Amino acid sequence: MDLYASISKESKQSGLTGEFRTVFLNLYCGMRLLVFRRDSIEKITVSYDQFILLLGAYALTAVLVSYAATPDAVFDLSGLGYLGVKLLIALVVSFVFAKLTGNPGDLLKILVITYCVLPFFYLISYVLLTYLPAEFLVSGYVIFMAWALAVCFYIAQQLLAGNKPKAILITLLWLSASYPLANLSFSFWYEGYDDGGELAAHADDGRYDVNQEYVYYSQYRLLNNALDPIKPGIAGINDLFFVGFGADSTQDVFMREIDHVQRVMTERLGVSGRSVALVNNLKTLDTTPLASSTNLRIALQHIGSKMNRDEDVVFLYLTSHGSMNHELAVEMWPLDLNYIRPEDIRTYLDDAGIRWRIILISACYSGGFIKALQNEHTLIFTAAAPDKASFGCANENEYTYFGEALFKNMEDKPYQFVEHFVQAMEKVRQRELHENLIPSEPQLFIGKLMKEKLKLLDRDIAKAAIPRDPLN
Repeated sequence: MDLYASISKESKQSGLTGEFRTVFLNLYCGMRLLVFRRDSIEKITVSYDQFILLLGAYALTAVLVSYAATPDAVFDLSGLGYLGVKLLIALVVSFVFAKLTGNPGDLLKILVITYCVLPFFYLISYVLLTYLPAEFLVSGYVIFMAWALAVCFYIAQQLLAGNKPKAILITLLWLSASYPLANLSFSFWYEGYDDGGELAAHADDGRYDVNQEYVYYSQYRLLNNALDPIKPGIAGINDLFFVGFGADSTQDVFMREIDHVQRVMTERLGVSGRSVALVNNLKTLDTTPLASSTNLRIALQHIGSKMNRDEDVVFLYLTSHGSMNHELAVEMWPLDLNYIRPEDIRTYLDDAGIRWRIILISACYSGGFIKALQNEHTLIFTAAAPDKASFGCANENEYTYFGEALFKNMEDKPYQFVEHFVQAMEKVRQRELHENLIPSEPQLFIGKLMKEKLKLLDRDIAKAAIPRDPLN
């Protein structure tokens, strides 16, 4: 039965109620266009009222669907920005379309038709594709994009009286204009974390009343306790030294990640007696040195004095929030600590005489650190590109996504840095695809001389992992 024909003309035009009924009829026609039904375009009602209501329907779809798909959803006004950019693209394409037809009235027509189909595209891309098995995600997205372009071409061809060259032009314009949004997720919500209850509990039991003077003056003792046990490197062996830096106290994930990574490094990569952790967290104020810029400089200076600088390698793991201007957040309320820039890290390493460096940074926009830190003796692995966010900074998490891909459930086989890092990049990519997240695009840089050094380091780590005869 034709749903549109079943509604009387009078009911279609009965004021506001009629307009809402017409919206549903237009959306029904839009759904039919997705399966290439020829008679659907003629039945779409074109008016300014319909355009505004259909735009609202698209926005409401995004609000409800993204809310349902987001754990611990917190409202995010940035969704309005995406909606506005999408509208601007639609206006540009509609303007070009009207120029091609020579009829100014077609601008409104193509806008209305566009917003008749967009809600269904959104539902399919945001809901159905998200739940595809990981092995089908890529093919699923390719099929979806091919189908969406076919629908755009079909609509343009119908409106342009079968003129294929012009229809192809409109389709390509849609594709090129929409490409900048390809890696952005249209959502009015982001996943929050509940730190309010924890902070309130800390306030109730007195733990949040930090004695700033005591904390500052205790750093000398805590650093001595952490650095004094560090053993020197053994001549003839490429030893690995570990420095962990968990810099943001507002979420426990950074503290947990440093603890887990240090334990894995000790058990699998032979840094026992050659590691130090610096952490900002209320739970560790009395036991662990602060993750501050000054403490990092002191720790690296001490390790530089213990290592064989021609042979040994420092593995520096930094985890925190990152900023778009490429600074690493260093937070320990109520202390006022300096954020860390890539230039700071390079200076500290240079001053400590540390030549061979493996630097991992788990933070948003951390790819922006590479340029300042790279040289032929350095390997740098970051959780994100310079303009991309990374994920997993939830208060209850044990790791960030980056740290989990690297250090959780490591296979029981000889460790090879480059191979393991490349595998971690793929794990992060697959997880972000599965969760419909904007790709973080982890970055890997390996200096020319570091490539050969890693082979020696892999060899010596493998030797250290082999149980030795106690009589020899």
